[in-house]
Amino acid sequence: MGDSQTTEDQKHPGKAGISWPIQERTSDPIAKFFRPGSKLTWHWNWSKHWKGPLVPETSPDLDIHAEFLPMVWSPELVHDGNSLQPGWKLLMGFNEPDHYDPAVARKISPRDALPAWIEMSKWITEPDQKLVSPAVAGSVDWLKEFFSLIPPHTKPSYLAVHVYTTTFDSFVRTIENFWDTFKLPIIVTEFAMQSFDPNVPGPQSQQQVHDFMGQTTKWLDETSYIFKYSWFLACRDSYHLHGVHEYNRLMDRNAELTPLGRQYVNGGHE
Repeated sequence: MGDSQTTEDQKHPGKAGISWPIQERTSDPIAKFFRPGSKLTWHWNWSKHWKGPLVPETSPDLDIHAEFLPMVWSPELVHDGNSLQPGWKLLMGFNEPDHYDPAVARKISPRDALPAWIEMSKWITEPDQKLVSPAVAGSVDWLKEFFSLIPPHTKPSYLAVHVYTTTFDSFVRTIENFWDTFKLPIIVTEFAMQSFDPNVPGPQSQQQVHDFMGQTTKWLDETSYIFKYSWFLACRDSYHLHGVHEYNRLMDRNAELTPLGRQYVNGGHE
């Protein structure tokens, strides 16, 4: 029984992963999310590698047994001199190119983003290497224009999606709209119980977020066109939450998993 279960798990690995900010300068705390028994299978940090000069305080002997998805979060970083993490299979495109935030996003038109995207596509040299689309902050029109401009051979294999909302129904509606529009398997690279609409209050209790995580992760796991997903966010410094309510934290300031973090590691809804 044990061997057959192992084989089945290998054929159908879990979808859930971890996002964490490279600005914390070390990957060491993230290893706590991948201890034996964890349901998590991948991680990303808005950058090109988790072990190298961009994360200089990482322990040299750190080993994380999980897939890492590198990202080129801004077009100018195509030529920044930093290399992708060896062994990568999925390469993520630009972060919120429809939005300006000096720390995490560079607003750029689809046409101006095109040369960097074409250059990135040249890094695909193996059959199992794939591109993941830019993840917009909210503008489906930006993505529509982007897809209308890129050469067919550079079309991404997966669509990256961000969802910030406070109800399960609006969460599902938002993702269904992306699916109906682009018909590409989806990687929900950021989601949390948070709205950036000033008229929509954030979560009123920690339990609300536990419940929201339970509903959303169950739906994501059961929805066939969802390929991967990662909750926002695992970090020590609250600054890196970028306005997302503290109730959504997966890690506390001492680099220990919060109760919500433990729920996520254990499957989110199980």
